[in-house]
Amino acid sequence: MWVDIAHFTEKELDSGDRMYRKWARPRLRSGALVGFILETPRRKAVASGCLWMMPRQPRPMVKRLTVPYLLSMFTEPAHRGKGYASRIVREAVSWARMHGYDAVTLHASDYGESIYRREGFTRTVEMRLRLKSKGRVNWKARPRRPRKV
Repeated sequence: MWVDIAHFTEKELDSGDRMYRKWARPRLRSGALVGFILETPRRKAVASGCLWMMPRQPRPMVKRLTVPYLLSMFTEPAHRGKGYASRIVREAVSWARMHGYDAVTLHASDYGESIYRREGFTRTVEMRLRLKSKGRVNWKARPRRPRKV
């Protein structure tokens, strides 16, 4: 996933992978992270995504102090365009609904935004203040498709 959306060195990717595994394992065990994997009939994983039960602050109208956050969406390049990511998103939303959650949130990459929009997600207002400029991620620009006139 990270290779497709940003410029990282092999060392940065390896370090990030170790940190992610360390973060994910206890959450998978506790149920705070739920994985969705789409496999071929020969049991080869070709697409996946996760829901993290992200903590949120108490406030009026909020019944649960976690919200499912969709992350780590990825489809193998040879299997893109077949609707696999959409299937995972629908399954994740169905899981959240079945477990009584009132929303699912995510941060969309340029690659994934159209998938999420088709599944009913809408943009929200989030703001960010970068506290340092050095060492920032160099995100890849998504190739733009020519508009039909």
